[in-house]
Amino acid sequence: MLPSVCFAQLISTRSDSLIREGIRLSIEQSYPKAISIFAKMQEEMPANPVGYFFHAAVLQTQMMDFETYNKETEFLDLVKKTILLSKNHLRGSQKEPWAYFFLAGGYGYLAFYQGKQNKLIEAFKTGRHSIKALEIALKNNSSLYDLYFGLGTYKYYRSKLSRYFTWLPFVKDERAEGIEMIKTAMEKSRYSRYSAMCGLCWICIEEENYQEGFEIIKQGLEEFPDSRIFLWCAAKTAKKLELWHEAAGYYEKIILSLETANILSPYNEIVCRVNLYDIYSKFEKYQQAEEQCQKILAIHVNKADQKRLSKNFKTNPKSCRDISHKTAWHHRAYNNKEVSN
Repeated sequence: MLPSVCFAQLISTRSDSLIREGIRLSIEQSYPKAISIFAKMQEEMPANPVGYFFHAAVLQTQMMDFETYNKETEFLDLVKKTILLSKNHLRGSQKEPWAYFFLAGGYGYLAFYQGKQNKLIEAFKTGRHSIKALEIALKNNSSLYDLYFGLGTYKYYRSKLSRYFTWLPFVKDERAEGIEMIKTAMEKSRYSRYSAMCGLCWICIEEENYQEGFEIIKQGLEEFPDSRIFLWCAAKTAKKLELWHEAAGYYEKIILSLETANILSPYNEIVCRVNLYDIYSKFEKYQQAEEQCQKILAIHVNKADQKRLSKNFKTNPKSCRDISHKTAWHHRAYNNKEVSN
């Protein structure tokens, strides 16, 4: 039985079922099927923001997964339509909480886009519109638990990042409250459970609570063992916990998954292979580490990806050769040790 709020104007029993199916398909990386569901909802309910919002959500997930952003124009059009239609619904006498939820989501995606374009002031202002809509919706219906993910995420990162924005007034530390709200969304929300699960795992990494993050993300992998959304976080937490074999397995699985789908981008491949080099070196698999270096050398990387990668890794050919030489030295030393023993 659905909560009474789901029988309101925007979400029917049928659309609730379609939303859940579309979310499941998106997590399974069946993006065309998920998009077709939400495109059909747009066609059948052109004045309803629901289809547009979830269509935009799938496109964002797909672009981040593929590391290709060729659908940003379509994404932005869907986001703007979501905001417009949500405002239209809120002009009536009955202020439906779900309309505020979709309005907040639209503004949230717009802020994400503006931030990606380095329009930080605009992104901050747009983000405030999103939070205001969430707060109004929560005031009207505190049992709409999908709201808790957005508000909890905002509270956590606003507290964490406030020290970088010296022009902001004093911001109290709401990280713990934010984390609890995200946990509530993970346990009780209708549509935000998996987003909350993944978001909470990355926060656990930020807080160096690696074991908790690993346990959380394994819940997601139990339901969706091939989902790269969860595999990335599982690989990161396993590596932080020095579970070298598990971490290597996750990174190898990500590469194989992307190769099989013929969508392995240079950026994703290098991120995985640099981590694999590090992991194999840690448990003295020097030949495998050397193989990763050689594969990195063979990858062509454009200037934009080089700039992004340089923030975290030394990935240009010269530095990889340096790594390769060091690995070869360690490999020889390891073999000599084995012989002497």
